[in-house]
Amino acid sequence: MNSKWTSKVSIFFLALILVIAAAGCGGGAAGGGGGSGGGQPVYTGAVELKPGEDPIADTLAKNMQQDASIRQNMGVGGSMEQKVYKLPADGSWDAVKAYYDQALTAGGWQKGPGGPAGEIANQALEAANSANEMVKTAVWSKGKQILTIVWMVEQPGASQKYLITSLNSN
Repeated sequence: MNSKWTSKVSIFFLALILVIAAAGCGGGAAGGGGGSGGGQPVYTGAVELKPGEDPIADTLAKNMQQDASIRQNMGVGGSMEQKVYKLPADGSWDAVKAYYDQALTAGGWQKGPGGPAGEIANQALEAANSANEMVKTAVWSKGKQILTIVWMVEQPGASQKYLITSLNSN
């Protein structure tokens, strides 16, 4: 991946983290009590990219370190777990989103970040997704957890697709 693209992804994802963190600090996520544990579902055939092997994975590792430091300095609990995957050829946005919708709702998760503005956030994400063929985002919540997925390609029409998952537990 080229460094210009990686920088754009880093900036986009950092901004996304701030939005999700702000949503998580509000009136609480929708759904039942407690979290679901640290496990995240993984799209069938997706291959996790590790720090030291991929620049996006390196950026996500730094994000998690910075998040942990900020939380510690502010005296708040919680954690953030982020991963990046290369998707298989059948990993279209529609297929990936359908997989996560099924897997998460079966586990008691609800679409959206929860809280009073959850439906507004869902509508904004859908509008942004329909206007962008390179990056698409969806969010689910359960108790004090928010899972965000970001599907992306390096350029329009590119065959290689990537998926970032970000689990924020408060």
